Amino acid sequence: MKYLALLPLVLVASCASRPQVALRPTQPPAVEPVETVRYGEVVRAYHLGRYVDPNHPETMHEQHPVYRVEVSARWNLHPGALNTANLLNPPPDAAYTPPLTNDALIAEMNRQRETTARVMLEAAKLAQSYGELQSFLGEMKNVARNNALLSVRIATNEQRIAEFDRELQKLSIAAPATNDVTTFTTEPTTPPKP
Repeated sequence: MKYLALLPLVLVASCASRPQVALRPTQPPAVEPVETVRYGEVVRAYHLGRYVDPNHPETMHEQHPVYRVEVSARWNLHPGALNTANLLNPPPDAAYTPPLTNDALIAEMNRQRETTARVMLEAAKLAQSYGELQSFLGEMKNVARNNALLSVRIATNEQRIAEFDRELQKLSIAAPATNDVTTFTTEPTTPPKP
């Protein structure tokens, strides 16, 4: 039992007395920039939502990214012209062509921006005019409604006046004139002839 207790002390003492040597692997000799010899692969990530596995209908996959090798690694077969380029950038993708930039294109883009700004300004003016037109139409509807009500009232009043006129005429024909002033003329009466 004594010997077992001393065993860890002996191991600790032996480890402490040895110098610790950190071995680091040496870097392999660099082969020029790798892009001069071989292009790397292009990997793109695609995000998928939930879906049912078409091969196993009882299996559903949760949302996850899927990584796809778009362009696999390949040898650089271009002669030394690429060696003078900045090799820290990835090689250009053959399917991508940068947009052309020349004075005519820049002038056209500036003209398009100005045209778009003018169209937006005109659209704002048109929207304001449309709002004013809507309020004007609302006022015109009120005026038309009031005119229609006045026309109905005038027609009703004209009918009532016509009825009052007829009633007045009936009363004037039916009633004897009691307040009429009759004029009597005094002519000399001639005696009747025999």
